[in-house]
Amino acid sequence: MKKKFILLLLFIVSYNIHLYPQNDTLKSILSDIDIQIESTNAINKMYNFNFDEAEKEFTWLIDEYKNHPLPIFLLGLSKWWRIEAEVNQGIESEGEAKQKNNLDNQFLLLMDKSILLSKKIYEDGNKIDGAFFLAASYGFKGRLLSERKNWRKAAFSGKNALKYLKEIRKEDYLIPEIAFGNGLFNYYSIWISDKYPILKPIVSFFPKGNKIKGIEQLDNAAKNSFYTRTEAQYFLMRIFSEENKLSKALQISNYLHNTYPMNSIFHRYYTQLLYRSGYFDECEIQLNELLKNYLNNILGYNVNVVRNAHFFKAEIERKKLNIESAKENYLKSIEYSIQMKNQRLGYTLYSYYYLGKLEYDNRNFKTSKQYFKMVIRLSKRKEKINIDSRNYLSKIK
Repeated sequence: MKKKFILLLLFIVSYNIHLYPQNDTLKSILSDIDIQIESTNAINKMYNFNFDEAEKEFTWLIDEYKNHPLPIFLLGLSKWWRIEAEVNQGIESEGEAKQKNNLDNQFLLLMDKSILLSKKIYEDGNKIDGAFFLAASYGFKGRLLSERKNWRKAAFSGKNALKYLKEIRKEDYLIPEIAFGNGLFNYYSIWISDKYPILKPIVSFFPKGNKIKGIEQLDNAAKNSFYTRTEAQYFLMRIFSEENKLSKALQISNYLHNTYPMNSIFHRYYTQLLYRSGYFDECEIQLNELLKNYLNNILGYNVNVVRNAHFFKAEIERKKLNIESAKENYLKSIEYSIQMKNQRLGYTLYSYYYLGKLEYDNRNFKTSKQYFKMVIRLSKRKEKINIDSRNYLSKIK
């Protein structure tokens, strides 16, 4: 549970990416509109998973502004999104594992360079920019280390990130970028307490959050911020989705997918929200697009994506009473989970369960029994799906 808390804390810290105005004694390149436009163009390409073009622009900025951490950090952020696009692959060949390690090393090296430059400008008197990039760089570094379960180094990075984040939060600038950071803190500090009650004594050492205020602040950033607009929209979509405010979540996901159509993460959220909202015809179009992108080896469309896509296709076909097509897609979803070497996944369990029900309804009791036994073997005895499967088995003579 402590490990989960560290991960969530790093998650909050790493996304406090808001660019602050510089103090009066030093001019910041962040206030230069030309640099903002150049950075934003590259960031937009990054969100659309056009990493090569984005990183060319970030590299140009590094050449132009060698003594500031901004371009180095942005290049590191691009590596982070590359890693995000490739996480949860499910299965990993030797070559893919090597590629992941290579990206990890590139990312960590860039964060270390950003930390060194940030310390330099911080010590030279540029406290706001210095503290911001120190907090962000340590936060992202700690987040990756926690993903890789390197808890000791992750905790060290998290401690440093919190140190500088606390210093930044003292600066009460009323701009949308800081509203984004404050919104994340206000929402997720309460979310952690609600989801993990055992952690309440630890969370009590931090300032008290406010979920409603947090959402308002994120909404402000989503509508008005320059640098953090997409991040704020992304988190609002996730929050509304989890809180079952589906119309709001779907509206944001539709915008994100249409703005960044090659972003597989935004595409997956949009597709799932279409299904959850009952827009099955539109959902089928997106499911077919997901599968096509997977077959075309487009970045981010991995085995786990196609496994989920076949499950949703099966569900839609079952609702339409296209039983044979439903069974075919459930079996394909299971096939990909076997490739992932992990059948204890929710959609996989329900694929077996619904195959069992369909065969039971068709009086193919021998086949039905096999599917229900797989559910029982793969799930915990107290889980509802396990209990329901045992109930069906008791009816089969």
